[in-house]
Amino acid sequence: MRDPCDHYTIDLIGGSRAKPGRKPLGERAMTAAERKRRSRELRRNRLQELSVTVELSRDAQKALDKMIEWWGVSKKEAINRALLIACQSQTGRTGLLFDLDPALLPEERKPRRRKMP
Repeated sequence: MRDPCDHYTIDLIGGSRAKPGRKPLGERAMTAAERKRRSRELRRNRLQELSVTVELSRDAQKALDKMIEWWGVSKKEAINRALLIACQSQTGRTGLLFDLDPALLPEERKPRRRKMP
């Protein structure tokens, strides 16, 4: 028999069982439509944090148009490449950004194995 004053010990016979699954965020579990709506809203908020709106000067716009023509890519891709090139030129790694012919790159030397006697 259980002590009526004991509120900490669980009754082994006829005790309440926890429901399976995650606990709901609110008072009740969300429906599939509510879950999807929440997921779309969270995704939309993440994408808005990543997007940037910029105004370019005429010279910068002409340069962007030339890059698009040279590389044959979209505006987005041209801007991404230009920013990567500018950033990595500060660290001296611009050679890795361009699609170079692998035959022109220096060959990597493989470590020599010692022959066992």
